[in-house]
This record gives sequence, structure tokens and C-alpha cells, in this order.
Amino acid sequence: MAGISPEELRTRLQNDADVRIVDIRSPEDYEEERIEGSENLPVREALLSGNVDEALKLLDDLPADAEIVTVCDAGHVSGETANMLREQGYDAKALENGLEGWNQSSE
Repeated sequence: MAGISPEELRTRLQNDADVRIVDIRSPEDYEEERIEGSENLPVREALLSGNVDEALKLLDDLPADAEIVTVCDAGHVSGETANMLREQGYDAKALENGLEGWNQSSE
């Protein structure tokens, strides 16, 4: 799995890097807590239920030339999502340790 550390992502965002942050959790979880500037594409449930086609359909509108960082709670499912996106030709990485890692790195 290709990943990016919370510290590296934070630095890139502070330097105005053109990174698209895709939070794959449910809309409810996203509304409760998220990384500022991220967007919600709730593919986590589709992947956990084995519906890869549904997940790919949700991700279909991402621009092919964007650098994408996927985010979930702990980094596991977002890692699968990033792998799936890379197989489709995207430049995708997962946020290491997910939102938990992001929150811990800001303490």
C-alpha cells in the first residue's frame, strides 16, 4: 500500500499542494469529523460488503490527473481504496493510520 503520513499531508496542504482528499467513510461519520477541505465519497460500506463495482462507480468522477489521498478511520479500507484507484490509473495514496493518525499528529 502506498501511503502518506499525516505530517507529510499536513505540510503539503500548508504549502498549497494540489491534493484531493477523499474521505470514504459514511456521510454520518464525515459530518461528525473530517479533515478540512476533504470530500466525502462513501465507498467504505460498498467495499466491506464486497461490492467493488458500486465503489468504483462512486469514485468514477475523480479527475484522472489529480493526486488523491484516501481517508478512513484507521487506514485499512482507505488503503484498499487507494490500491483500487492506482489499478485504475490514478495517483492515489492512503493516509497512514487514517483519521486517528491525523488527529494524533495534531496533538
